[in-house]
Amino acid sequence: MTLSIQDFNNSPQGTSDQNEPNPSAAILKQLAHLIGPERFEMWFSDSTRFEIVGRSVQVSAPNNFSLQRIQTNFGSEIRNVVDRICGPQFVISYQVDSVTASGDSAAPATIRMPEFSDVNAQPTPAARKPLRPHRRGLNTFNFGDDNKLLRAGVDQLFERPGQFSPLYIYGPTGSGKSHLAEVITNDFRRRLKRQRCVFLSAEQFTSQFLASLRGGAGLPIFRRKYRELDLLAIDDIQFFAGKRATLGEFQHTIDNLIRHGKQVIVTSDRPPIELGHLGSDVSNRLAGGLTCSINYPDFDGRLKIARSICKLRNLTLSNSVLNLICEQLSRDMRRISGAINRLHAYSLSIQTPITPEIASKVLSDLFALSGPSCTSMVSIEEAVCEICGIKPTELKSPSRKKRICSARMLAMYLSRQYTGSAFSEIGDYFGGRSHSTVIAAEKKVAKWIEDGEGIRLPHAQCSAKEVLRRIESTLRIS
Repeated sequence: MTLSIQDFNNSPQGTSDQNEPNPSAAILKQLAHLIGPERFEMWFSDSTRFEIVGRSVQVSAPNNFSLQRIQTNFGSEIRNVVDRICGPQFVISYQVDSVTASGDSAAPATIRMPEFSDVNAQPTPAARKPLRPHRRGLNTFNFGDDNKLLRAGVDQLFERPGQFSPLYIYGPTGSGKSHLAEVITNDFRRRLKRQRCVFLSAEQFTSQFLASLRGGAGLPIFRRKYRELDLLAIDDIQFFAGKRATLGEFQHTIDNLIRHGKQVIVTSDRPPIELGHLGSDVSNRLAGGLTCSINYPDFDGRLKIARSICKLRNLTLSNSVLNLICEQLSRDMRRISGAINRLHAYSLSIQTPITPEIASKVLSDLFALSGPSCTSMVSIEEAVCEICGIKPTELKSPSRKKRICSARMLAMYLSRQYTGSAFSEIGDYFGGRSHSTVIAAEKKVAKWIEDGEGIRLPHAQCSAKEVLRRIESTLRIS
């Protein structure tokens, strides 16, 4: 009996006959469950087949290289699954598939992922299945009008894979960087039929690299795994700071992928020019592809996201409630998701529809945290010093150096915007300055924003608007 994974998917009950169990389907299902979806999709090529002949399970691949790779990396897992399904008396044989190797059109259908639920559970109707994270696609991401360059870059990635590599996406926390990198990876695998696609965080890459160093033959396997990919997406690249060995391995990995025309995607909370702490070699390579910023969605974009979350939760909220949430929570999308989750739980407990009055009461603490009242001059001072690269003592000093004066004026401007303090109070806090100095600073920064004037940061020149956005992101002002 021969079975590909597509054959298994086309038979929802996992049987070759409605009344007879299908051991091949059970082997595939348990193997996928055992090694996980990402490893399964990456390592098992489109033409890998499982066939039960008598008391033997034959694993076929189109060439010796693929066959050896499967046997080396997953031989013990396959043995484990066969023992459970068929019994220890079954022999496992590995062979080159002469049918697929010769390009015969009658070759079995493409291998596709089975469902990764409990292997013993009965499948549920498709309409009732939750949208699993590893299945989300680009249709779940809202670009909005402020991210047109990013949208164009993503479109080109699918039309000409590897042309803009690496695709570098940066933006503040909660703007959707991780979500976007993940759904690009999923769609790249599905739409372009590229099975060897991996999305992981920089921390996971580091952990796996260090684990490979401790194993005997671990490093060659690690390198083969990541340097033979069609697409590698790494989230939060700034995590590599100070990790010299990992940085060196990452640099050689992306060099190899780019050289072979493969696609690399990287996300970060800052542009590549500000990644000097990763070393000039890495930051220059990251800047050599296509760099796109990602901005928080506007009100309409937030509404679309909120509605999609409600649909995913099977929750019905009125337009007035959704408008309230999206007006009060204007930045970090995780807060919108958290607010909807809380309303969902509350509606289940009271068994009545959620009204705007109920939503205001239940979400009062989230709304309060999103307002200006939670921001103090102390927190503004800390955020400005962090972004502008100066010390608090310099910010309050009499120094007239341009970079210090600019930072001081930004701090005064933000204090007026978000603390409600009087001009005199702000002036006193930032070095005993007069109220007229604070008024002048507020007007000056407003003009910088209007004229698009730049401000010098430690590693880059950015517009005043961009610098303010980063400070506000640090403050978590929504």
